[in-house]
Amino acid sequence: MEASRPVFSADRGDSPVESSVVKITHDGDVMLVVGQSQHKIQVSSHFLKLISPFFQAMFNAPMKEGQALATRNDGDPPVEINLPEDKALPMAQLLYTLYGSDPDAKNLPIHEVKDMAILAEKYGMVPRIEIFASFWLRNAALKDSKEVTQNDWNGLIVAYLLKDDQAFYNLTYGMQFGQESLLEFADSFPENYTGLRLGLALEEVRRASLDDRNGWGGKMGLCMFCFSQATDSFVRKRADCSSPERHFPWLPQA
Repeated sequence: MEASRPVFSADRGDSPVESSVVKITHDGDVMLVVGQSQHKIQVSSHFLKLISPFFQAMFNAPMKEGQALATRNDGDPPVEINLPEDKALPMAQLLYTLYGSDPDAKNLPIHEVKDMAILAEKYGMVPRIEIFASFWLRNAALKDSKEVTQNDWNGLIVAYLLKDDQAFYNLTYGMQFGQESLLEFADSFPENYTGLRLGLALEEVRRASLDDRNGWGGKMGLCMFCFSQATDSFVRKRADCSSPERHFPWLPQA
C-alpha cells in the first residue's frame, strides 16, 4: 500500500493555503479540502466508504459529491470534498493510520490522539480505530497525583470516545485524588453535555469516597457502562452491569 506521511503543520485560520498535498492513496479519486487553511488530502473513495458510514452515504446518495464521482473519468482530477470545520493534521493522521497501518501510530502524543478520536467519532470510524486505544492509553494507570492535568482529561476523552472501559476507570480513579474544580476541563469536552456529565460524575465519586459508610477507605473510578446509562446516579451499579468490582459495595443499585 502506498501512503505518504502527513507533513503539513497544524491548522491555523490565518495560515496560507499549502501547495503540497498529503497523499493517502496516490491514485485517489477524492481530494479532501480540510480546515480554514484548506489543506488537501488525496484518498480513495472506496477506502473512505469502507471505513466511514458518513462518506458511504455521501458517495452513494444522489448528492453532488456522489454524482461527481459517478461521472468522473480516468484522468480527471480528484473530486473535492470540503470539510471546513475539521482539522487537517488529525484527519490526515487518522486516515494514514487506518490505511497504512503506521507502525509509529501507537506512539502518538495523547493530545493528537484526542483530535483523531473526535474525528473518528464524528465520521463513524470508531470501530476501525478503537483497536489502537490500548496502545494510546497504556500509560493511563492508577496514580496518586493530587492534580488533574490536561493530559489526564485528553486521555479520558480518548477512552470514552474509543470505548476503552478499563482506561476510563483508571483515569477517573486517579482524578478523584485531586480536589480542584473540573469545570474548565468539562467545558473543553468536544460535546458539552457529556463533558458536564463527566464533571458531575467525578464530583459524585469523590463524595462517595469520603462518605462515612466507606469505612475501609477505598476509592473507585467510574464504570463507563453505568456512567453512559445513568439517569439518577453516576456511581450506583445498574442491575445489568457486569462490573460490580467498579462500584462501592455499600451503595444500593440504581
